[in-house]
Amino acid sequence: MLEWWDKWELRGLILLSLVSQIILTLLGDRRKRKPSKLRRALVWSSYLLADKVATVAMGVISSNLGEYYNKGEQPKNVNPQLLAFWAPFFLMHLGGPDTITAYALEDNELWLRHFVGLLSQTSLTVYVIILSWKGDWLSHLTIPMLIIGIIKYGERTWSLYRASIKHLRDSFLRSIDSSRKSDQWQESRASSLCGRILNRVFPKKRRKNGGEDLTPIGDPTTFLRAICIFISLFVDLVMNPWDITKDREEVLEDLSMDFTDYFTLVNFELKLMYDVFYTKAFANYGVLGLVSRLITLTTTIVVLVSYPILSENEHLFEDHIITYLLLVGALISEIYAFILVAFSRWTFYYISIKGLSAFSLIPTFMLDVIIKKNEEDNFSSVMGQSNLLNLICNKNLNIKGNFFPMNKLEELPSVSHCLTSKPLETMILQHLQDKSKKGLQSNPLGAPGFRNLLFGKNVSIFTSELEFHRTIITWHIATNLFYYSNEDSMSSVVNSRKNCKEMSDYMFYLLLKQRHMLPVGAALVTLQDTVIDAVEYFKRKNVVPRQDNLPETCTILLQHDIATTGDDKASKMQSASVMFHACNVAKELIAAENGIQMWKFVEELWVEILCYAGAQCRVDMHAQQLRRGPEFLSNVWLLQAHLGLLDQFQFVGSISDNSAHSPEANL
Repeated sequence: MLEWWDKWELRGLILLSLVSQIILTLLGDRRKRKPSKLRRALVWSSYLLADKVATVAMGVISSNLGEYYNKGEQPKNVNPQLLAFWAPFFLMHLGGPDTITAYALEDNELWLRHFVGLLSQTSLTVYVIILSWKGDWLSHLTIPMLIIGIIKYGERTWSLYRASIKHLRDSFLRSIDSSRKSDQWQESRASSLCGRILNRVFPKKRRKNGGEDLTPIGDPTTFLRAICIFISLFVDLVMNPWDITKDREEVLEDLSMDFTDYFTLVNFELKLMYDVFYTKAFANYGVLGLVSRLITLTTTIVVLVSYPILSENEHLFEDHIITYLLLVGALISEIYAFILVAFSRWTFYYISIKGLSAFSLIPTFMLDVIIKKNEEDNFSSVMGQSNLLNLICNKNLNIKGNFFPMNKLEELPSVSHCLTSKPLETMILQHLQDKSKKGLQSNPLGAPGFRNLLFGKNVSIFTSELEFHRTIITWHIATNLFYYSNEDSMSSVVNSRKNCKEMSDYMFYLLLKQRHMLPVGAALVTLQDTVIDAVEYFKRKNVVPRQDNLPETCTILLQHDIATTGDDKASKMQSASVMFHACNVAKELIAAENGIQMWKFVEELWVEILCYAGAQCRVDMHAQQLRRGPEFLSNVWLLQAHLGLLDQFQFVGSISDNSAHSPEANL
């Protein structure tokens, strides 16, 4: 057994490291598309294993070669030169694939640890090569692989450093002045290639006053502006009023033309944000990235071709197989990385901004392939959907007395996902546009917009001061009761009803599954009490709530009243419950004379709640969520940023007031 372990310890580590790299290469970039639990577990375990396995394997190699050098004993079952040839591959594996550099946002702050690792592991690899050096063909082939390993690990360290908060803040402050003054340069340097790309990304022309084309979103200036916007948000910098007013007026001007493109814009920005924080975007984009990929790719090909030609039958068969696996794996990884860089939006926008005319000869069909690939890679606007009524009707809901484990709520299969509808996106954008035009960024009373909306209705049941999570639960229940009790078929109301239902279920989904993105306190405790209250109420009514007949369930819930029990203590508890309050709110909605107007009110209320949640969510939570899949809340948050509706993006006056808000004004 000991002999078998001595033989396969290192070989097993090599295979395990190779498998980890394959998983990270294939799945590392796919986790952002609402990953499954299995995919997330695979990426997480591979990410943790990759560095540990490579480090341990390097230790095993150096230990074996140390004995060989000190005692003059041949390492068991393996040639010393082959051990040294394997060592740079672990350096490459420590560098990782281009598709993932950080699993979580905090990993970027550990760039110094990786820098120390780069120095120590490179020194160890050089030490191993020197110990085994014989000057033969295999020793010489080790050198180019060492260079590739240093490049790969260096790229990862550099990417982590560039994505760290301190560096983002410092570099942003250094470059902000030159960025403001570069608009004219950007426009003059943009090559015809840029226009060809843009015409395929946004084929619909926007025209105004005599047919003049408006600048389509996605041009190089907008690309740089997108990076400027989200980096300033992330590092907590307050934008200059001139800059944000210019951005706001451009957005307002185009919003009247086509709403759809602006969700495309924010999805585009979220993808850029993901690239910056979790991939090697900073290390790979531009000409330098292409040159680096060409060097590593051609070097790997040369080594792979040379090895079988120069190799002799002096190694074990399994060692030849492992060596070929390492070389072929490295080649496939380099080809994949080269394709990603060559077809990256970063590279082509870099080319467009720099005006590199040599690239204007790129065939049209290649541009179509690139644009199609980037469109498929874009985030889509997806909303999670969860419903309290479905939870109550769940047969797996096992409540004993007044106790129900809070963690069980999250484990119940009660979540689905749907693409956002165009009417919903249009309605949200129109609402934000109106707020921006009216300058309603901050309320003089300091109250959230949804709170002012409720007070404005002058209905006592609406004006109750509730915590934010209680507001979500209350209006979620009320919206569902109103929805299933109101079957108005008018087209204008149909869209409003559907929008209200989707936003209500989405906010409840966030409360249930993504509470870290909401400014809530003891939300689960309140939710637990509400579920218990509803279940106990149905027990008193001797009714089993059924998911296949929610209208009937809602009708029974609307009978929820203090009169259902004669116990004074129970009545006081019931009057303070969220369920009781929600039922009373629903009754007010149903009793309204103008049902259309009431649906419009509920629709506007949910938009205000959604906007408040997006604005109050910590910026790092938006960035953290990207690795789990994009949230629609982040789309709304970025739209508010573009329209000057966030604290960091306060606009003052008009863009024409250049004396007060010039580009040269300090940040």
